[in-house]
Amino acid sequence: MKNTFSRKFTVCALAGVLGVAFIACGDDGSSSPKGTGLPAEVGDMAELETYECSMDVIGEKVYVTELEENYECDGEKWFRSYDQTKPSSTKSSGSKDTDGSSDSRATDKDGSSSDATTSSSSAKSSSSRPTEILEPEITVNETCTEVGACDAMVKTDISTWHFVRKDDFGDDAEYTYTVDGKDLIVTIKSADGTINTKTYSMYNMESEAGVEMAFNAAKSTCKNGGGNDNKIKSCVKDTVNGTMTDSRDKKVYKTVTIGTQTWMAENLNYADSVTTPSLKGRSWCYDNVEKNCDEAGRLYTWAAAIDSVTLYNGGEGVDCGYGKTCTLPAKVQGICDNGWHLPTKAEWQTLITAVGGSSTAGKALKSQTGWDDNGNGTDAYGFSALPAGYRGSGGGFSSEGIIADFWSASEYDDNYAHYRSLYHDNNLANLGDNRKYLGFSVRCVKDSE
Repeated sequence: MKNTFSRKFTVCALAGVLGVAFIACGDDGSSSPKGTGLPAEVGDMAELETYECSMDVIGEKVYVTELEENYECDGEKWFRSYDQTKPSSTKSSGSKDTDGSSDSRATDKDGSSSDATTSSSSAKSSSSRPTEILEPEITVNETCTEVGACDAMVKTDISTWHFVRKDDFGDDAEYTYTVDGKDLIVTIKSADGTINTKTYSMYNMESEAGVEMAFNAAKSTCKNGGGNDNKIKSCVKDTVNGTMTDSRDKKVYKTVTIGTQTWMAENLNYADSVTTPSLKGRSWCYDNVEKNCDEAGRLYTWAAAIDSVTLYNGGEGVDCGYGKTCTLPAKVQGICDNGWHLPTKAEWQTLITAVGGSSTAGKALKSQTGWDDNGNGTDAYGFSALPAGYRGSGGGFSSEGIIADFWSASEYDDNYAHYRSLYHDNNLANLGDNRKYLGFSVRCVKDSE
C-alpha cells in the first residue's frame, strides 16, 4: 500500500492581473513545515513510487539519489522537476525550498506549534557575534548574463511568464500570462499580429497548488516550443559604496548601489519610540543586549517596520499589524529616514536578480564573517548581510549565526507579511511569508530620484 499524507495549501488573493500568487496594531508565533510526511530524499524511483502522488501533495519535490534529480508531483504522477536544486542539510532552524516556502523554525499558520529553535539557539552568547566585519573587496564592473526565457520564468512572479516560441506552423508566437481573480489568462500574439486570449479556470490561481500546476504548464509550453532559444540578457552596473546619516539620531550607515538601487549596507538600528510610537514594545536587541544592536541592528515587528501608527494617524486610516489587513500606499517609508523607504517584495526581487538570482544570491549578499559552520558569503557587492537571528512569539531569541531575515513592505494577509531570508547552510535568497509579530531585521532602500 502506498504512503498517504495530508497537506494544507496556502491560499492568497492576487491583487491585479499581474499579482503574485503565494508569496504573507497588535503584535504577538512563525512559518511552518509543510507537514506532508514526504522524505526530502529517496534512494531510487522504486522507493519514490511507494509514496502516492495525489492532489494532497501536488507540487512537492523529492530528491532521487540514484538519478541525482528532483522529482515533483503533479497530482497524478511523479515527473522530473524543473527545479534541480539538491536539498541541503538542515539545522534546527530548518531550510526552505527554492520557491520560498516557509521553514520549520516556528509556528504553522494554524498556530499548532511555536518557536522550535528558541530554547537551543537563544542560549547563544552575544559574544559569538563577529567582532570584526571584513571590508569586502568590491571589484564589480558591469556584469552581463544571458538565460533562456523558459529558465528565466519565476514561479512566484507571473510577470516573468512571457516568452516567444514556435507555433504549429513554425512561426514565432508571443505568449503573455496574467491573472484575473482565480483565472489564468494566456494572451498569444501570432506572427501576423493576430491576438488570441484564452482563459483557464482549472488552475485556481488563488491557491498554491493552482499556481504550481499553472507554472509547470507554462514552462512546458515554453520549452516544447523552443522558447528557451530566446535569450534574456541582464546586466548589473558598477557597484558604488557610500554612507548615509539618519537625520533623526545621527547614526551613520554604510550604503551600496547595486544595479539601479541604493541600499543600506547595514541593518537599521533606530529606536526612538517617543518620536515613532510604532516602535513602543515592538523592537528589540538580540537577547535584549544593547551591544547586539550596535553590531547587527534591531529586530522589528512588521507593524513597527511599516510604522503603522504614523500610517493610521496620518490620515490614511490604515490600521495595520497582526490580525489586521490593510491597503498600503505604493511606497511605504515605514521606520526609514526621509528619502528612504521599506522595500517591497518586488524591490527585494530586483536586488536578488541583479546579483545572480535566488539560487546563488545568498552567497553574494552574506557577510564574510559571522555565519555558523563556515557558511560565510563572499559579500561580493558590499551588502554585508549578517545572521542577526530573530525574535520569536514567546519573547525568546533564536538562530543568531544561522539566519538573516528582512521584512518587506508587502502584506500577505491579516496575519502574515512577506520577507527575505538567507541561511548559513546554503546559497539561497528565499522569499517567504511569516507572522507579523516576529522580530526581523530591516534594510531601507533609497527613494528613486
